[in-house]
Amino acid sequence: MAHFVTHHTHAPADTARERARLWRVQRLVAAALTAGSIGAVWLAVTLGTGPVGAAAVIVAGVAPLALGAPLAAALAARAHRRTLLWGAPAVAAAALITCDLTTGALGLPAVVGCVLVVGAARVVFDGATTDVLHHLVAPERRADAAQGLTTSFGAGSALGAAGALGTGLVAGPHGAVAVAALLAAAGALVAARHHPDLDLRTDDGPRLDLALRRAALIVAGDGLLRRVLLAGSLSAAVGAAQAAVLIVWLKDGVGLRGALVPALAAGFVAVRLGRPLVRRVTARARLSSVLAMALAVQAAAALTAYGARGTFTAAAAYALSLAAAAFLGILVTRALRIAASHDLAPAVGMAAGAAWALAAAVGAISGAALALGVGLASTHLVLAAVALTGAAAGAARSAATGRGILIPRSQ
Repeated sequence: MAHFVTHHTHAPADTARERARLWRVQRLVAAALTAGSIGAVWLAVTLGTGPVGAAAVIVAGVAPLALGAPLAAALAARAHRRTLLWGAPAVAAAALITCDLTTGALGLPAVVGCVLVVGAARVVFDGATTDVLHHLVAPERRADAAQGLTTSFGAGSALGAAGALGTGLVAGPHGAVAVAALLAAAGALVAARHHPDLDLRTDDGPRLDLALRRAALIVAGDGLLRRVLLAGSLSAAVGAAQAAVLIVWLKDGVGLRGALVPALAAGFVAVRLGRPLVRRVTARARLSSVLAMALAVQAAAALTAYGARGTFTAAAAYALSLAAAAFLGILVTRALRIAASHDLAPAVGMAAGAAWALAAAVGAISGAALALGVGLASTHLVLAAVALTGAAAGAARSAATGRGILIPRSQ
């Protein structure tokens, strides 16, 4: 576990307390984002907007991540970190409450506008946490710290999904959005208790905006990172396209509440239970082989959705889609850990997140366009073909080379 390096916080209890608080805030914010995403897309679909509405909400949520990372990094390099850490989730909470209260009168524009604000708050929060790691964590420990934050985000996402789905069974999408607002507000309250030392800036610490530029150059110049980001972007695009059409199909085909809740729940349970297996596989297999397997699972999700008849197979399709995306995320995180320099690992992760967000936006738009052009069922077939093409390319590369162990067994 990384140790914070500050001018005044010398006691181990103080550093441990601040570290635990930062991890706790990360979990709460991740839970709010996941619950808010589920609730907002669900809410848009209930308005009768079809795949276009679902895609609009998805794009609004990821566009700030795709385009706003440089601005967020510049802000984090100059503003008080504590203010950003509590202010961003507070703004997200206010936007989610506004979404809940105004959707009935304003319809889809209210949902899209509020989700856009939540996405902007998220990229600011991500910039602040990344800046904390770059300035208050020793360079050799930044990769560990970044992995710790990623783990906290995953745990928070599971919490948010459980809260949104459980409440949604009783109160529908409005209840899910309300839960997201409460979680964001809780994150803001916890972040406000950070020690003032969190705002300190060390002379040898890199400015986040400059570190982000260096990270982009690292990604552009490293073959392993480029391959992993390309595969991750393809997976993000296919996953966002599936999200834009699957929830609409669930509503029209088998009943939204009857299939959405067990589907999402099954997906998150599969991800949590399968993490140890994925770690073992990624520790021993070639990178290309693992990427091929992940994309093949995503193709299976699309094919399952195409042939689904009823709640069970609908749940299986959504579960496979979520599991494939999450497993590939684990793989990519581990690849970034060994390919990026330890001191710039958090900034490289932020750059990668922007690339995947852009791919997700393109995927959501493409999914909606395909659904309107060829229908929901045929869209699943197209997405399966895209994922299988990526899987075949990964398998061919794996067969052509004997190199590329992703994580040595000693690690």
